[in-house]
Amino acid sequence: MDFSRVGKKIQELRQYNHMTQAELADGICTQAQISKIENGSIIPYSNTLFQIAEKLGADMYYFFEEAVSERPDYVQDVFDQLEECRFTQDYKQMEALILYEKDNPLFTPPLYKQYIAWHKGIFLYHLYRKTEEAFEQLLFSISIDPNPSFTERKAEISNSLAVFYNLEERYEDAEALCKEALNKWKQMKKRKDPSIEMKLTYTLAISLTKQQRYKESAQWCEKGIKRCLETRTMYVFGELLYQKGRNLLLMGETEKGLEHWNEALGMFKSTRQHHLVDLMDKDMNQFIKDGVLKEIHYE
Repeated sequence: MDFSRVGKKIQELRQYNHMTQAELADGICTQAQISKIENGSIIPYSNTLFQIAEKLGADMYYFFEEAVSERPDYVQDVFDQLEECRFTQDYKQMEALILYEKDNPLFTPPLYKQYIAWHKGIFLYHLYRKTEEAFEQLLFSISIDPNPSFTERKAEISNSLAVFYNLEERYEDAEALCKEALNKWKQMKKRKDPSIEMKLTYTLAISLTKQQRYKESAQWCEKGIKRCLETRTMYVFGELLYQKGRNLLLMGETEKGLEHWNEALGMFKSTRQHHLVDLMDKDMNQFIKDGVLKEIHYE
């Protein structure tokens, strides 16, 4: 393992947080030790690394990932491409990427295997409806994590599981999983990606709508919309607007419902989510024509 890269990452994060070596060392170790860790001349104890990571707002296992990988830049590029596939629902490309990298030794560390298994489960479900295999992959991706704590990635994988529950009409299971994940999310000391909270909120809202708990679902949508605005996160802002509008339409509040749908459509157009624009156009036209509602599924 190359721990010199860990030192460089600690230095980068410290500087990003506008923190001096002395400020980072305070309550953990000496400033001299921080200097030696950053230049790679000493390897920190795990408890020291944990305290440093916590102070920098990072996951300790982020540093382990950096140490074990020979090409962290290449790995991150692959993961960025998989995330883009998830966002655009391009499951064919997701499958192609994973199959291409399946024998690549760069992806042998547990946290990399976790990421690959998670996305393998996603494309197995959406492309082939291999439900059992998909669930196995997602559960495996959670279990392989050496960190016993709840992490942002575990929250995202939980959301994918809940999405599958909704698609399998296991709405109560989806609701329970989302609420459990959101409770654990709130208890986390450091959270870097606020969009994860909104994705869980959106998936929860769908499960409640499917149980005909429209008012409760609309309330969760409104919570998510407010959190999007507070955190300036637009990742699922359009989807939350859509789902709130759907609940309003189902409660007979047609004018408000269509108003939210028009806002959602504007968001999908501005973020170039063309597949959702097409679905929304069909939904709105069909509803205006004969009052029939269809569902947008988001992963």
